[in-house]
Amino acid sequence: RLGLGLAERSPALSFGFCLNDGELTDIEIVPSWVCVQRATYDEVDWRMHEQPFAAINEMTSAYRARRLARGAARIDLPETSVRVVGDEVVIRPLPKLASRDMVTDAMLMAGEAAARFAEANAVPIPYVMQPTPDEVRQPSGMAEMYAYRRLFKPSRVTLEPAPHFGLGLDIYARATSPLRRYSDLVVHQQLRAHVLGRDKLNADELLERTAALDAAGATVRRAERLSNLHWKLVHLGRQADWQGDAVVVALEERKTVVILPELALETRIRRSPDHQLGQTIRLRVREVDVPAQNVYFRTL
Repeated sequence: RLGLGLAERSPALSFGFCLNDGELTDIEIVPSWVCVQRATYDEVDWRMHEQPFAAINEMTSAYRARRLARGAARIDLPETSVRVVGDEVVIRPLPKLASRDMVTDAMLMAGEAAARFAEANAVPIPYVMQPTPDEVRQPSGMAEMYAYRRLFKPSRVTLEPAPHFGLGLDIYARATSPLRRYSDLVVHQQLRAHVLGRDKLNADELLERTAALDAAGATVRRAERLSNLHWKLVHLGRQADWQGDAVVVALEERKTVVILPELALETRIRRSPDHQLGQTIRLRVREVDVPAQNVYFRTL
């Protein structure tokens, strides 16, 4: 049973279901209370052999295998945490941990459970779908994953359930972040009203509240992306002698697209006839232009 609440001890909705060969069945949603004990991903990763983590990991691994068998995209491009602590910009690469995979799939299980329950009980909620790309691949390596991601079509909020290609799910709703995403809060409100026998928003009222979600979500993601880029450039600007590895992920007519895994930074450098997809090259900062959001490197 997964409990989704708004605070460390608060009223919550608990999502109960059975998992048979990675399929969710016998879904129920009930009001409850949750009491959260905080732990870092690193701490849990060391304890994956302990209970309850071992049992949870067994379930989420089976669920992940089902999604991948249905074509879910496994895009493992570098990610970083960017924080400003006092006057210092702290950039920390996010390692690929089993604990992160476990939490990701637990959240997806909750989202699918919410969507299936809402559909079965005719509860209007904002579903999320993603069309199938024009070409389906099974990428390996950073360059292939970068190219495949560019083929993806944007996900959309809809009042009618439809498959989400990237997640490998026939039906899905975002329901695990009611504090930071309005659509998740609406899902909670609708489901809670249903299980408590209260009035729910009808489809027209729901549409009025969620009509701008796609545009707002895109704006938020762009703001987050530009903020992270700004602080990465500030970080590089303070280290005139910075150098590091970059992986070639695309070859354009005059430029080579590279990703710096240490910073999860995508940039372009002058193309050389020697550049090949997947190649690792060493770069050094040449110039940083924070206002223009550009950084220029030289090859070592």
